[in-house]
Amino acid sequence: MELTCKNCSSRFRATVQLPLAGPVRVACPSCGNQVILKPAAAANGYGPASASVPAALRVVPSPPPLPFVDRRSAVGEKRRRIAAVADEPRPFRSFLADQLRLLGFEVVLFESGDPTLEYVRSSRADLAIVNVYLKGKLGVEVTEEIKAEPTLDKTRVILIGALFRANRFRANPTNLYGADEYIEEQIPEREFRQIVRKLFPEIGGTGEMPIEPPELDEARRLARLILSDIVIYNTVKVERGIRENNFFAVLRDEIEEGRHYFESRVPQEARRNADFFTETLQQFVDMKREEMERLRTSE
Repeated sequence: MELTCKNCSSRFRATVQLPLAGPVRVACPSCGNQVILKPAAAANGYGPASASVPAALRVVPSPPPLPFVDRRSAVGEKRRRIAAVADEPRPFRSFLADQLRLLGFEVVLFESGDPTLEYVRSSRADLAIVNVYLKGKLGVEVTEEIKAEPTLDKTRVILIGALFRANRFRANPTNLYGADEYIEEQIPEREFRQIVRKLFPEIGGTGEMPIEPPELDEARRLARLILSDIVIYNTVKVERGIRENNFFAVLRDEIEEGRHYFESRVPQEARRNADFFTETLQQFVDMKREEMERLRTSE
């Protein structure tokens, strides 16, 4: 039975036997709101909700489900892809949700790990984007459990955040916990869209930017990881550099250390195409300046 929570507007599928033989308690996997479905409200699973349906839920009529093996690939099926995004409420989470909706995903937002995992299991979500440091069940634990379940073998997982902070410039998060990809908050729009297209090649028309060769993709990812470490270990200097418009001067030593490591790991052929390292830092600076300007104008 498909339901819509009127508390948070999330749609989810409740695993209940129809017709109902007695009252059944149902919890929204997104916000945790609980209600009780009564037999009179079920109407054999179809038709409009009766007066006994709790105010927090309304029943959404749905056709009989396809067999699980054909659920994603039935000929002629026009199902919107489903994405679960688990992160703290902040502009970056809204950015991810907006981009995914533009790419044709139905997006459900979460703040903690357990309801995220429950929703992914019940909806067979196509994509889960989870912060490494979620409340409750950690994002890395959510990733591991998704990847361990055979029924979720089609679900792709993207991790958000910095891993192994003590191991500077050495992390390779996409090989950890089974995640398919890894992103930092500094990722620009076009690179995020490219990552999603890489995981779902059928997404996007001819106007989308082409998929980059693997060596260029790896160069951009390494640049983001190095930037993440610079930001994590130099928070005060980063904030001062952004505020005083001298980021590259204030962090000269840290940037040079990062550049040296970047050049030692990225082949010269890949570095000839563009200065990925400087581009990544400049994109971060521009984004933070825009955020500061928005905060100033809103005060």
